[in-house]
Amino acid sequence: MTDVLIIGGNRFLGKTIAEAFLRSGAYRVYELNRGTRPPNEGIAGQFRCDKSDREAFGKILSSRSWDVIVDTILKDDDLEFVIDALKGRVGHFIHTGSIGVYGDARRIPAPEWLPMAKGDLAEEIVFNDKIAQDQVLMRAFQERGFPATILRMSNVYGPGDVPLDGWGGRNPLFFQMILEGRTLPIPENGRALLQPGHVQDLGRAFLHAAKRPASIGQIYNICGSWSLMLKDYVRLQAKILGREVRMEYVSQEELLKRFPKISVYGLRFVCQHMCAEIAKAERELDWRPEIPLESGLRDNFRWMFEKGLLQESAAPQE
Repeated sequence: MTDVLIIGGNRFLGKTIAEAFLRSGAYRVYELNRGTRPPNEGIAGQFRCDKSDREAFGKILSSRSWDVIVDTILKDDDLEFVIDALKGRVGHFIHTGSIGVYGDARRIPAPEWLPMAKGDLAEEIVFNDKIAQDQVLMRAFQERGFPATILRMSNVYGPGDVPLDGWGGRNPLFFQMILEGRTLPIPENGRALLQPGHVQDLGRAFLHAAKRPASIGQIYNICGSWSLMLKDYVRLQAKILGREVRMEYVSQEELLKRFPKISVYGLRFVCQHMCAEIAKAERELDWRPEIPLESGLRDNFRWMFEKGLLQESAAPQE
């Protein structure tokens, strides 16, 4: 059996990653997290630790050798610490990146070789933190042979969390407004491209990478099979909810005036092109998305109704 340690949450993406490894039957799965939720059923063990507790975190990492480590939460300074703490005790380290590192890409769909769009000021590019993480890992691979693979995720949706809304967050209010027939303010012209990825499809990609040592030192885009404009994404959501949607295009500044609690970070995100090429992952990892966007969103909304996050007399019809 191969031992895999998953660092980070045991909900949503982290949960589906664990489930993918467990279903394969070839891995003993361990989790390292704060223990705020019950561990995934079937895992071999759980380490309860906050990554900010460097002493405890380091002891766990250095206590044994790991065949595979999957990271879903570590920042660039965390990664620097982990690389030093492991000191050859990991066979394959798979990091959760983001296609947001391409910024407002001038070439779409964005391939993995496209330069990352780091801004001079932190506010210029939404994903400067993810860029820094990728740089730490690729430098460690090139200079020290650290066995890293980076999987750049698209925005994740599916049962377990609220899907991305038209304001760049995960706010149930947006979808409740659709149900109530209210006019929806949409930022800019609604033409920014999005490429949602279902949580189960994205979770499987980590298993595919772990099974292929040749993926070490490589970066892969992991997304849905196609992209669509923000305004069409909202129209699709309304269709699934059984409503006609009225949209009003407004500036980001105007939207923030009307809804001051909206995340500026998320709003910038949803106004950038998030469209990436997945041919490399299909070719080298034998991975491809399987869940169609419409059916995946339908399941996502059904989960929201079940959790009381949306209020309606009935869930969306089949």
